[in-house]
Amino acid sequence: MKVLLTGGGTGGHIFPALSLWRHLKARVGRAEFLYVGTEQGLERRLVPEAGLAFASVPAAGLRRELSLDAVRTLAITYRGYREALRILRDFRPDVAVGTGGFVSLPVIYAATRLGVSSVIWEGNARPGLTNQLLMRRVDAVAVCFPESVALFPRAKRVVFTGNPRASEVVEVSAEDKRRARDHYRILRGQRVILIVFGSRGSETANRVVAEMLPRFADRPEWRVLFVTGERHFETLRTEVGPLPRNVTLHAFISDMPALLPHVDLMVSRAGSSTLAEICALGVASILVPSPYVTANHQEENAMQLARAGAARVVREADLTPEVLWNEICGMLEGDLAEVRERARSFGRPDAVRRLGDLVLEVAEKRRT
Repeated sequence: MKVLLTGGGTGGHIFPALSLWRHLKARVGRAEFLYVGTEQGLERRLVPEAGLAFASVPAAGLRRELSLDAVRTLAITYRGYREALRILRDFRPDVAVGTGGFVSLPVIYAATRLGVSSVIWEGNARPGLTNQLLMRRVDAVAVCFPESVALFPRAKRVVFTGNPRASEVVEVSAEDKRRARDHYRILRGQRVILIVFGSRGSETANRVVAEMLPRFADRPEWRVLFVTGERHFETLRTEVGPLPRNVTLHAFISDMPALLPHVDLMVSRAGSSTLAEICALGVASILVPSPYVTANHQEENAMQLARAGAARVVREADLTPEVLWNEICGMLEGDLAEVRERARSFGRPDAVRRLGDLVLEVAEKRRT
């Protein structure tokens, strides 16, 4: 069996695809896999590092308005489609799976043109433009929120699977968790606060956090891990100066599934993969939705949890050191157990199996 995976740009598209790959690799004997992304996205580094074969095509985000930039991105997308046709003809997959990001459009469209079985996965509460354009062409659409099923009215089939990252964080071995605790110097009895604003970080939110960091010197019972994003790390490390002993800066954390079981409170964006991970483990969260994403979909993701009392939401426009500090203190000194339990109620720890079932079913139907 041959499986082609595509999706990229940010970790929210890449990590779910990698989780699915690991699941299918363990489940299906003698399977071959190929990941198609772009040269510019994080997938160019993360996918080969994981040990998965990688190929690239040109791709760019489509624009809804008519402009010169829109014409350029359309031309790039067409070039990506032509290159994807060549890759697909060479690899000859039994099924193609797109996990979002603009690279999915030319690749999955090419797959459907060649008659390859295809599945797209939507991680957010409100679908992105790529998946809206593809819904009628693919064999099935997988979604992470039950409410999202109704937003794909023209799809042949829509299945609520959840986010495969939820499964990965609950399956971490005791040894990997112990190694993470030692690596991040987490002391027994400490409350762990993880602050991370997406795989690329956020200059605006990072500066708010940097101004707040000295306050943690008075709370040695808290352990703070601040993930800046690689492009912001050196600048922030220089600017913040000496840190409290219980605070460390990190450019990127590659072993997040092993670290998350130790986390009591996460301050983060509201991407689908992040929410899937924290809900699977019942981690309390303060969510700062990115205002820079299409259709403000992160705020809609966050409000799904906030309305159930499973998280607190602070808009970036309202984010100040004082506001964030008060939210952190209020969460850790309040009824943290109740918030964690409500977050856990949103978890789908069997998500990767459900998505794997769908992918294999679609592939088998076309083969028969």
